[in-house]
Amino acid sequence: MNDELIGATLPPNVALGQAGASLVPLPDGGKRVKRRDLLNRLNFINFSEGTIFASFRHLEHGDRLTFQAFPRPCVDDILDCRWLPPGIPLGRLKPYVCDSFLLSDGHSHVTVKAEVTHLDEEGITFRVPESGNEKSCRRVERHPCEDVTARLVQCGLGFEGRLSDFNALSCRVELEAPPAGSLRWINQAAPLTALFSRGEELLYSGECLITRMDRGRSGRKLVLAPNFNNVRRYRPKEFRNDRRILSPVPAVRFQHPFTGKPVHLQVKDMSGTGLCVEEFFERSILLPGMVIPELSIEIANHFVLKCRAQVLHRNVVRADRDESTVRIGIVLLDMAMEDQAKLSSFLHQAVNDMLRVGGGVDMEELWRFFFETGFIYPSKYLSMEARKEEFKRTNEKLYQDSPSIARHFVIQDKGHIFGHMSMCRFYTNSWIIHHHAASRDGYGTAGVEVLNQAGRYCNEFHSHPSTHMDYLMCYFRRENRFPFRVFGNIAHDIEDPKGSSLDTFAYLRLPSETENDAPPFQLFPAREEDHAELRRYYEGVSGGLMLDALDLDKIGGSDAEIAAEYARQGFRRERHVFCLRQEGRLCAVMTLTLSDLGLNLSDLTNCVHVIILDGERLHPKTLFSGLRTLMGHYGAEDVPILAYPVDYLDGHAIAYEKKYILWVVNLDHSDGYFKSIQKTFRRIGRDCDEGQPGNG
Repeated sequence: MNDELIGATLPPNVALGQAGASLVPLPDGGKRVKRRDLLNRLNFINFSEGTIFASFRHLEHGDRLTFQAFPRPCVDDILDCRWLPPGIPLGRLKPYVCDSFLLSDGHSHVTVKAEVTHLDEEGITFRVPESGNEKSCRRVERHPCEDVTARLVQCGLGFEGRLSDFNALSCRVELEAPPAGSLRWINQAAPLTALFSRGEELLYSGECLITRMDRGRSGRKLVLAPNFNNVRRYRPKEFRNDRRILSPVPAVRFQHPFTGKPVHLQVKDMSGTGLCVEEFFERSILLPGMVIPELSIEIANHFVLKCRAQVLHRNVVRADRDESTVRIGIVLLDMAMEDQAKLSSFLHQAVNDMLRVGGGVDMEELWRFFFETGFIYPSKYLSMEARKEEFKRTNEKLYQDSPSIARHFVIQDKGHIFGHMSMCRFYTNSWIIHHHAASRDGYGTAGVEVLNQAGRYCNEFHSHPSTHMDYLMCYFRRENRFPFRVFGNIAHDIEDPKGSSLDTFAYLRLPSETENDAPPFQLFPAREEDHAELRRYYEGVSGGLMLDALDLDKIGGSDAEIAAEYARQGFRRERHVFCLRQEGRLCAVMTLTLSDLGLNLSDLTNCVHVIILDGERLHPKTLFSGLRTLMGHYGAEDVPILAYPVDYLDGHAIAYEKKYILWVVNLDHSDGYFKSIQKTFRRIGRDCDEGQPGNG
C-alpha cells in the first residue's frame, strides 16, 4: 500500500472540479438535487468514464482531503466506487472522516452528505441520501488543447511552445527553454503577440498581456489574456446590410479550432457578411480573433452552406433569469460562389418573397419579358435573329445551371417576371452589370428593386476572395436615362476617379477593306513594358479605373485562371492583347475578347477594345489595317469595335453607330455608391418610368 497522501489538501468549503476546472469557493446556499437526479448524474459519469470526489474532513482541524473515485452503475441508494488511482493511505487517514462526495461538471458542484458503508484500499461505498446540494462555481471552464503550436513575439524576439488549454478569457501556453536560454528575455510587464497554429493553418493572432508566469526547470508556463474584446476585420462601413432574425432559425456547426471537438450553436441573427450566436458565459469557447477554417450553416435541416469564418467580437449580456450569456459576432471570410447565391436568396426572400438570386428561371417567360419591356428592340433582334438558337443555348446554361461566373436577380410574382438584372465576371476581378430591364406594368419599382438587390449582393460578398469582385462595371448609352442618371451620378457624387469613373467609347463595325496605302506598322503581343506607356497616357486623359477593370494594368500578363474557370463551367472566354507600333512608337493597344454569343446581348463581351495613344501619328487606314489583321487572325471579323477616345474618330471623320459609356466603381468605395443611389432616387422620386433600364 502506498503510504503517501495522494489527495489534495483543501481549505473548508472548497471543492475540486474535473480536470481542467479551477479550484473555486462554493457560495453559501444552493439548489436541492433529489436522489433520483443524483443517480442519473452518477450513471452519466460512469457512462462517460468520469469521476467523483470523496471528501475527507480532519476531525480536529477541519482540513479536507479529496480523492478521485470511479462510480459503478447505481440503481438504488447504494453507490459503490473504486479509487483512481487504486490504493489510498488508510493509515494516514485515521484522523479524517469521509462525510460527503462531490460531483462537478466544471460549472457547478453537487455536494452529497452521504454515509460510508464500506472503505478499503480498493474503493468506497456510500449510502446515497434523499438529496444533495448544488452550488454554482461561476467560473469559465478551461478546455484542453491538442496539436496547437504557439509562437509568441515580444520586442522582436520569438518564443516557441504549445497551447495547453484555454477559455474565452485567457490561454495557457507552455514554452520549452531553447539552448540559448532566451526565455529569460520575456518581459512579464510588456504585451506580446500570440500566434496559434495547427499545421500550416494560422488559427489565432493577437496582442496579449501576461497575467501569470510560472518558472520551471525546463521552461515557462504563461497565462495570456487577450488585450482586446473586438477585432476590426474590415474598415468600417456606413452602409451595411441589415442583420435579419430568420425563421426557420439557422444553426452553425464546426470543429473547434483549438480542441477539435464539434460545436453546434443557433444563429440569433445574420446577414451575408456575418452572423451572431450566443453562449453561456461559463461555457464560452469562442475568442475574438480566432479563425474557424470551415463553418457550416444549416438552414431548416435542408441545405448546408460552408464557409471560412472568424470570431470578431464578444459581449456579455444577461438573460431573463440573471444568467450571464455572451453574444458572439462572427464574420464570414469566404464562401463558394454557389453557396453565396443560396445564402443571398434566402436572406433577400426573408425581406421580399418576390426576390430571386440565381436559381432556375422559366426561359420562355424571361424571353417574353425581354421583348415586352423593349430590352430586345427591333434593331437588336434583327442583329441576333440569324443566330438566335445560339443565344438560346448560352442563356439556358446561364440561367439553369447557375455557373460561378454569372449572377441574376429577378423580381417575380405569380410566375410573372417584372424586373431583371444580371452580371458576369468577365475580367479577373471585375463584374459587368448587364441585361437590366423592368416592366412598366404591375410592379412599378421593379427596376429599382433588382438594382438594390444586386447592390446588396455586392456589398455582402465582394470582400470574399472567391468572388473576385474588386470592381463593378457597366456599359450604357447616354440616351438611356435610367442608367445615365444612376451610374453617372455615382461617378459624379464620389468625386474621385479612383473611386468611380466614366469613359466613353465609340461603337462601330470594321469597315469594308479598300485600297490600302497605309504606312507600314508592326503588330506585337503586348509586353509588360508597354504597360507604363499605356498607363501614362490614360492617367493624362482620364485617370479613372478603366485599365484596372479591363485587366489592362497587366497587359503582358496571363489571365489563364479566369479562362479556365469559364471552361470548367462550359463556356468560352479568350483574351488577346496586342500593341500597334509605327516606326517603333506605340500608337494603339488592342484587346480582343471572345466569348459565347449571347453572354451579353449587345456583344460587349465579344468585341475589340482599341485605345489610341498617339492620335496624331496614327492614320485611320493604319488603325483599320491593324484591326483587320488582328481580327482576321482569330476569325473574328464580325465582332464590334469599341474605340477610345471618341475624339480621335470625330477628328478623322470616322463614322460610328453609337457611343457607350463605361462606368466602373471600386467597391472599396461602396459607401459612396450607396449614398449616391439614395440621393438619386430622392431626386427622381423613385420614378423608374422616366426611362427604361438597359444597356442596349
